Amino acid sequence: MTTILLSYNEVQSLARKAASGAGLPHGVAEEIGHAAVWLSARGVDAIRVVVDALGDEAQGRQAVLRGQAAIDALCCGETEQGLPEDQAYSLLLIGLAGAAAMDTGLNLTVQQGNGDVAPLARVSDVGGLLLTMKTLRVMPDDAAPACSGSPRPTPTDAAAYAAALSLAARTYVPASDLSRAQGAGAGTTDND
Repeated sequence: MTTILLSYNEVQSLARKAASGAGLPHGVAEEIGHAAVWLSARGVDAIRVVVDALGDEAQGRQAVLRGQAAIDALCCGETEQGLPEDQAYSLLLIGLAGAAAMDTGLNLTVQQGNGDVAPLARVSDVGGLLLTMKTLRVMPDDAAPACSGSPRPTPTDAAAYAAALSLAARTYVPASDLSRAQGAGAGTTDND
């Protein structure tokens, strides 16, 4: 398997563009970009996760929108806990919740089946959470330091990278004389 090492900026940008290309609203696509960075910092091939979640576009989009709404409800205090309904998309939803925890400073946690609680801001390895995740909830802040994750993003496999580029390409303006006259493309020089 060929892997590609991207920067965190490239992971965020490609995940965001792929989500936009899959038809998600730009705000949700932006959140997916943040989630991809959060996941990649914790040892997950985030581009693969995004592509897998959005590969079955209609079902994936709906699951992501429902999950993002549930996370927003947790962050706003509308609910005390939420359970990801679509287990097939749990990894992306954990990434969305982890990014929200880091962005808002809230102590979003995963409550596991055995009763243990794992604060998302301090999770360094996401893989183990999926098997035992029961619910997401907001807990009182215990002021422990956040885990920043890995200094380098997790590599992505070439097939996931190509699939993400394909999704992103759906957002590009078709090349034509009219589109170029209205500012699309680099023009005769590309020096910016």
